[in-house]
Amino acid sequence: MQLRHLEIFHAVMLTGTITAAAKLLNISQPAATRLLLRAEDQLRYKLFDRVRGRLLPTREAQVLQAESEKLIAGLENLRRLARNLGTASSGHLRIAAAPALCLELVPLAITRFRQKHQDVTFEVETRQYADLVRTVLTQEVDIGIGFDIPAHPGLDLTPLAQGHFFGAFPAAQHKSLPKVVKLSHFANQPFIGLRSDDPLGSVFSATLNLAGVQLDPIVEVKTNQVALSLVEKGAGVAIVDQYTAAARDPARVCIRRLAPSIPFTVQLMRPKNGLPGLLARQFCAMLEKTEKSIATMLMPETA
Repeated sequence: MQLRHLEIFHAVMLTGTITAAAKLLNISQPAATRLLLRAEDQLRYKLFDRVRGRLLPTREAQVLQAESEKLIAGLENLRRLARNLGTASSGHLRIAAAPALCLELVPLAITRFRQKHQDVTFEVETRQYADLVRTVLTQEVDIGIGFDIPAHPGLDLTPLAQGHFFGAFPAAQHKSLPKVVKLSHFANQPFIGLRSDDPLGSVFSATLNLAGVQLDPIVEVKTNQVALSLVEKGAGVAIVDQYTAAARDPARVCIRRLAPSIPFTVQLMRPKNGLPGLLARQFCAMLEKTEKSIATMLMPETA
């Protein structure tokens, strides 16, 4: 019994007439009649008796009905799933990202994405560099997002955006600061430093060395969020990535561009030769769009 035969059988069982079954399947009455006759020919027994313009199921048809309903229900579920996959209207995404990216970028991108795809759910983890790479390699997540990830034989890396470091100062210094602050300026203030044992910290340290600037931190931290919190509490000044800077409280922290500029790259990560699904691709597009909007958040204050 072919799939199309199963569909006409089910339609006739529901409607009782070949005309109504044809309408239900959106086919012509002659086409519906031919399908039903072919089904009976293949089975070598009748499925319906023709009585006064109606089709009454035979005993064999009644026995088949229970199993056919299961198959039709499964087919409809399959069709629904296929439609959802094609439109990314539902599903579940697992994301691992550097902590700084989970302050503004990832939450804002998820919020905007779910406004159009309310049936999509998310699982978000913050990971430091080594753990971030591991979770992507072992496919514990669908999308990894990090900073300046070095080339790895097991990873495909795709640039998402170029970001920059910014100077973070207590709000009380706002009027006394120039629009662009030199790196040497931080040597004269209590400096909160970022450890250099991950790619982002390495980029920062390399730029300081090239500029011939030595900064001796009064506090050394592993994440930019902690550095920003210390600035908010008045412990000193810091240099943080733009995503952390965008999450500041303007009443407590002011932000300035740096000279020389310190750029870094935001990258999407997936296992080598791993092909992302439509849902992941569409969310990555939203990440890129959201990143651009965040990049403009700092411009009025730092222009």
